[in-house]
Amino acid sequence: MGTGRSLLWALFLTSTRCLILQQPPATGHIKVPLLEHVSVYLEPNEHKRVVITNISRLAASVVVQVYSHVLNVTVSLSRHFSVDSSYTSSSAGVVLILNPDAAKATFYVKAGEEEVLATLFALPYTAQDPVPGACNLEFILDNDPNLHLTYNVYETAVSFAPANLGTDRGTFPPACDVGTDGHTRWRLTYELYQYFLPENDHSDTSLSDGMSKMSSVQSIMANGLKITTIQSSQKTRLYGNSYVGIGVIYNVIVRDPLLKTSAAYAPVSTYTCDLSTKGYECKQSDGNFIYIQVLCTVIGIYGLLLCLAGHRLFEAEFLFFGFLIFGFMIFVLVTRYSALDFIRRFAMLVGGGLFGGLLLSLVRWRFDRPLICVAIVGLVLGFLVAAIIFFTPLANFSLFHNDLNFWMVYAFITLVIPTVLLPFAKTLNIITCALVGSYAVIVAVGMYVYSSLTYIILNVIKRAIDPDFAMVYSNAPFQRTEYILTFVWVFLVINGTVLQFVLARNRSTFPPSLYQKWRRRRNAAIGERTPLLQPPVI
Repeated sequence: MGTGRSLLWALFLTSTRCLILQQPPATGHIKVPLLEHVSVYLEPNEHKRVVITNISRLAASVVVQVYSHVLNVTVSLSRHFSVDSSYTSSSAGVVLILNPDAAKATFYVKAGEEEVLATLFALPYTAQDPVPGACNLEFILDNDPNLHLTYNVYETAVSFAPANLGTDRGTFPPACDVGTDGHTRWRLTYELYQYFLPENDHSDTSLSDGMSKMSSVQSIMANGLKITTIQSSQKTRLYGNSYVGIGVIYNVIVRDPLLKTSAAYAPVSTYTCDLSTKGYECKQSDGNFIYIQVLCTVIGIYGLLLCLAGHRLFEAEFLFFGFLIFGFMIFVLVTRYSALDFIRRFAMLVGGGLFGGLLLSLVRWRFDRPLICVAIVGLVLGFLVAAIIFFTPLANFSLFHNDLNFWMVYAFITLVIPTVLLPFAKTLNIITCALVGSYAVIVAVGMYVYSSLTYIILNVIKRAIDPDFAMVYSNAPFQRTEYILTFVWVFLVINGTVLQFVLARNRSTFPPSLYQKWRRRRNAAIGERTPLLQPPVI
């Protein structure tokens, strides 16, 4: 009998334990003071109620920012996490409109299928400050302070909902689309800011530090790089350059020029790649990258040889530059106007490049027209100089967002440099070999180390391939790696130029081609005294 009771009691405890394990995790309670970053550890599928304390009576709204490193977090105004009151992202935010007598405000956070460490931050705003995302007609939340980010290999798009004018507690906000005069939300302006995380650092500590620097209006202005300013009449969708593997944080400041007030949206971050949850390294989802890596490595080694002795290796030089010219043109045309897969486009690049290189070398070998060949090589120098110029913030001028203006100026720079230097053909050839050859080395290094210097030429390729890239605001990060590689580049250019001038000393400017040397030897061996019938050699 006792054994039966024990068995029943054991079954009861087991069944009760199973029921408890099947219940969702209990809602926790977290207090978050204003203007303080608070980290919260969430178990899988755990949700917590968050209470913001110490709210001043002067505050009319609070913008909440919640972010994690890799995994998504859901932020909601409802404890039931209804779809129309929730937002899920690794960088999420909500706007809390305060009741007249409220001294605190509440919202909810929830983890996904994996445990996550989230950071919470709350910013108060007065009735004079704009309300970020309060005129949302596109996204789910009524008041959406989030930046919605999408990216591809070309550009990163940042979209956000327009803001509205602030109001006192307990009063209705002004209508969003009634009137466009200076007393409506149409007077508001928006400033997009960008902040680059430390190079080759994908850690959560680095991201957390960067997000804190891009959270409030004052910290954004102190640490961020202003990209552009738009008016309320313009589209609230802006484009930045995609730097694969380099952490970037975006945020928007909305300003009221009449009341001289401002507010910040919730910041959003991206590495333009998928980060692995272990090790926090970019997953190389593109299996074709190895082909690009090998090609750039070969070009880099060849470029180093030309940088140091290109003027002495005339035929080898023309093979190199012919490959670059023909390969670039074929790859751009095929990528933009065909639907071929990467392997076929890569094969056409290599095949077309080799054909162009051999053709230019053959022209030099057969016809011995060095000035024509040097003029063609000089176009590559002008092309690279133009790319360097447009790598600067000059490319962000509204004038150059028009493709016609951009390519006309680009072509002018490409043509004018060899035209000016062609009377000094030897100097033009040596400088071209030194500058282009050394940059090939930098690109090869950039295949193994994340560096923005590779985007000097990548930006031009993107612009030529993708029509939407004309809208991109491109500001490249320039950190320790870039400083080191820039020093190496300058070192190679100077030493390569000096060494080539030394090697070319006491030599003709352009030695005759091998074919011309062979013809001269043959003509010298056959003269008026040469017997018509040669005696047999015994």
